[in-house]
Amino acid sequence: MTLTPGRLGAALLPFAFTITTPLFAQDASLPVLVITATRVPTDLSRTGSSISVIPSQEIERSGAKGLTEVLQAVPGLYIHDQGGIGSAATATLRGASPGQTLVLLDGIPIGDTTGTDTTLDFGGIATTDIERIEVLRGPQTALYGSNAMGGVINIITRKGKGDIRRSVSLEGGSYGLLHGRGSISGSTDTMSYALSVDTLHADGFPRYGYRIDRLKGLLPPMPKGDPTDRTGVSGRFSWLVGDGIEIETGFSAHHNRVTFDNPFAFVPADLYSRFNQQRQWTAQAFVKATALAFDGKLKNALTVFGNLTDRSIAQTESCPPFYATGCYTLYHGTRTGAEYQGDLNLGSWGTTVFGARTETERADTAIEVAPQGSLPATPQFNQHQTTNSVYALQTASLGSQVDVSLGGRIDSVSGGASFPTWRGTVAWRIPDTTTKLRASAGTGAKIPSLYQRFSAYGTASLNPETSVGVDAGIDQTLFNDRLTLSGTIFYNRYHDLIGFRFSGCDATHPFGCYFNTGRAETKGFEGSADAVIVPNEWRLRTAYTYLASKDLITGAELLQRPRNKASTSLIYTGMPKLELEGRVTYVGTRLDFGSVRLDPYWRVDAFASYRVSDTVTLFARGENLTDAKYEEVQNYGVAGRSIYGGVKVTW
Repeated sequence: MTLTPGRLGAALLPFAFTITTPLFAQDASLPVLVITATRVPTDLSRTGSSISVIPSQEIERSGAKGLTEVLQAVPGLYIHDQGGIGSAATATLRGASPGQTLVLLDGIPIGDTTGTDTTLDFGGIATTDIERIEVLRGPQTALYGSNAMGGVINIITRKGKGDIRRSVSLEGGSYGLLHGRGSISGSTDTMSYALSVDTLHADGFPRYGYRIDRLKGLLPPMPKGDPTDRTGVSGRFSWLVGDGIEIETGFSAHHNRVTFDNPFAFVPADLYSRFNQQRQWTAQAFVKATALAFDGKLKNALTVFGNLTDRSIAQTESCPPFYATGCYTLYHGTRTGAEYQGDLNLGSWGTTVFGARTETERADTAIEVAPQGSLPATPQFNQHQTTNSVYALQTASLGSQVDVSLGGRIDSVSGGASFPTWRGTVAWRIPDTTTKLRASAGTGAKIPSLYQRFSAYGTASLNPETSVGVDAGIDQTLFNDRLTLSGTIFYNRYHDLIGFRFSGCDATHPFGCYFNTGRAETKGFEGSADAVIVPNEWRLRTAYTYLASKDLITGAELLQRPRNKASTSLIYTGMPKLELEGRVTYVGTRLDFGSVRLDPYWRVDAFASYRVSDTVTLFARGENLTDAKYEEVQNYGVAGRSIYGGVKVTW
């Protein structure tokens, strides 16, 4: 029997309405504080936002790929992975495009300012010492500015706390994987510190055409692999320098070197004789000073930040005609800025968050003949744009059961448009029950990228993309918190989407141009669950997303948006020091470029850890245990059955 999206949705939807939760494994007896929903620490039970929290244990368990593997299980979120560790991987929320999903690292936007739509490539990010990830769904531009149309993924690194803590882990396994991590953290009365390093090598596999049956017979013999070498370091420090005054600084740097099959080789017989190699550096640093005023009722915070992406792609094909020896395409992008935020505690009137921000994006691209340095690089474009913003958010409690928030923002782009956005939420904890009803509504916007405005195809006068979105949901706990349930329905409508056309442009764009024309809508249901089946022994978690997307101009389904996505995990902790987990993931059919519909797939993974002593833990994981053949991006295969194992020492 073939599982079509409709059949699977009909089978899972009643289940999803009755067993859902917004959290990964958490102790339900403890309050969960989130930052992303209101920009200040807020009890999750008091927010009307739809948000998931992923703790550090989940990220570590997911192993070398880390971020993309653990994000795949989040309701409403989908990963586009072009095959293998280190390859390009992007994330989307509620059917928004990758560029409409804002990714933050410790509250600072990251992403490639030289890219077509400034999308972050998760494949180049190492999983250094991450404390948790918060995924906030729905339009959030009023809180965080451009790109937050589909939602926000906030990666929060660990702050040192208590006595000195050290850890080292080593693992190896399939596809020539060697992976090491190390970290140290701690605190004193006046300072805290955390440092970590992550380094990885994998022989990999040919990304294009690998294990794809329909391409068999069209491709020459495969090369041995597409190797990846990736290293990441991060640090976070804070000092109490006076009464109520704290200075915090942090940094991260990642280097990724990956060989991949040339995506511009359209003739299959040529593919394995054409290779690109990409080297990418990403780095970020920030300094934040906070001070209390008015007897602690006002918290002032000033943050200065900067990040860069520096990458080069070595090509043997798709170069200008006179570059017979090959070429390098060079990309250098930066983002710098400063932000002030004030948090004013008004007592029974709630909290007012207000602030102002300035951010400048720069992009510099060029092409150079191989070998590098033999001839000067030829510039392609070098441009920048500055966005200035002011914002405010009021949160308040109406009695003891209802919490509301309402906020707005105005952004102004140099040489471009100014636009307002707004957002509101409500949460109602029904008296004498463990039920919370919640709803949110807001508008989103995304400014055109530097490439869309100033490249050879750019249109400087492009308007921002805009959206409006609403959602409503219910959170429920039962059986003395042994079962936590949640479900959310949502709707988003997009306007002025930026598209590309090859004709109908002015004389300065003979080969095509970007323009505002698109309209689209996405709607659906999200659910997840956490059920304690047998206390201290068996736990079940599940998540499900139903997404209907539509291009309102053509009437077609949006590309690379699966209608159904589900995952279920069964966790066993019944034996001392042992933890086992089995996970099943399903992704339904989705339309890809060229009107190709990719097949649905099931994937089975397993994880195990055994604490040998207070300091030593052994761990293992098996990925894609059924050896499923599938594609997340058309023609790019994924790893087959893979086994990994290692040891972690903490002291």
